[in-house]
Amino acid sequence: MEILPISINVKKGKFDLFQSLIQSAFKFHENDIVVLSSKFISMSEGSVLNLDKIKISKRARDLAIKYHMNSKLAELVIRESDYIYKGVPGFLLTIKDGMMAPNAGIDRSNVPLGYAILYPHAPFKSAENLRVKFIVNMGIKVGIIIADSRLMPTRIGTIGIAIANAGFEPVEDKRGKKDLFGNILKVTFIAVADSLASMAVAVMGESDESTPAAVIRGSKVTATSRKLSWHDLAVEPAQDIYTRGLQI
Repeated sequence: MEILPISINVKKGKFDLFQSLIQSAFKFHENDIVVLSSKFISMSEGSVLNLDKIKISKRARDLAIKYHMNSKLAELVIRESDYIYKGVPGFLLTIKDGMMAPNAGIDRSNVPLGYAILYPHAPFKSAENLRVKFIVNMGIKVGIIIADSRLMPTRIGTIGIAIANAGFEPVEDKRGKKDLFGNILKVTFIAVADSLASMAVAVMGESDESTPAAVIRGSKVTATSRKLSWHDLAVEPAQDIYTRGLQI
């Protein structure tokens, strides 16, 4: 398996995502898995907001005071999140498209001062559209992952996570199969898309690398053309072992 970085010059304003990949001069192959930073997707779609233009609600002011955070950022978190649990100084712990994410994935790094970048508006649609463009314009079938970095409970540092994918099954069901000792697996799933995302993010970097995309070549995935959604990647909070455990 190979993990190949794709360097692309910094973009400003909305831009054509597919063309930016083609103009990088990278040679894409059949069955490549193309991994793109969620920020890169958001930038291409114009999801970078000027915080000075955000109107603040009373709820945002209250949350900002309680959790010692920027009130305009708190307002964006309220708008973008599906559910807000609680918070710690500077952050609100939220659910966004089936994922637990600090501040609903909103970030202020790698954007101009005074701005914030949101998650892509419809990441699975963006991934599927990009997959189709590879077929139509280049005649090749590739998998697509939109990846972000994420803190893991009790761990130092970030790893990669897939917030959306297209072209391959994101999870492999191992239930009913046997382990090395002949025991029947009862609850085991392999997070294929998340594992691949973490590999790519390790190559793409987190700061000034200007590497918003990478290709994973030679991976074994199950190809699919079906439309995917966050339900194919995540469980409801009521089923999640961490959130259920914290509620006791």
